[in-house]
Parts: sequence; structure tokens; C-alpha cells
Amino acid sequence: MVILKKVKASSLNEVLVATVIIITVFAIAMSVLVNLMKTLNLKNNSDQRVVLNELIYMYQNDQLKTPYYVNNSKYNISVVEEIDKAVNWITFEVTTKRNNKSLVKKIIREK
Repeated sequence: MVILKKVKASSLNEVLVATVIIITVFAIAMSVLVNLMKTLNLKNNSDQRVVLNELIYMYQNDQLKTPYYVNNSKYNISVVEEIDKAVNWITFEVTTKRNNKSLVKKIIREK
């Protein structure tokens, strides 16, 4: 005669508790990741830097005259000449319309 060994199994309550714990940990991890992605997306200004570098390049190659103002669908762009303590500055400013963040760079005007 064959003797069968009893297999220990978990009860339904233990399975439900483990499932709830796993789902809770997953929900917390997802909320942290979503918050992190939103923060990184708001701090990303690489598009602004590209536009700013294009404007500086255009100015340095005499393709852009000051004052220069543009309001397009993504950015408010301004390039103005300022005099500060006998130094002529060219101020390049790119402001996003999405989050109203501004990126400014000043260069000394070459004569």
C-alpha cells in the first residue's frame, strides 16, 4: 500500500493578504515613478537650450538683428541689446508657454 505525504498549502486568507501587500507595494512604486517622471519632464529644458543656441549662432553670423521678438506656439523669444556700465550686452531669452520657465543668456556685443 502506498502512503501519500500531506502537502502543506496556504489558506485562502494567506493568499489574499499576500496579494494585497504586493498590490500596495506596486501602487506606491508606481506613484513614486509617475511623480519622478513629471518632475523630470518639467525640469527638462533641452529644447529651450537648442533654440537659445540657434539664436546665438544666428546673431553671431549676422542673420539676426536686435531687437528681435517672436511669439510662436511653444515659446516667447526675445533678443535685446542692453547697456550696463559702458558694456553692451545682448540678452537672449526663451520662455516656454507650457510652464512659463525662462532661459536667459547674455553675451558681450562685439563691435
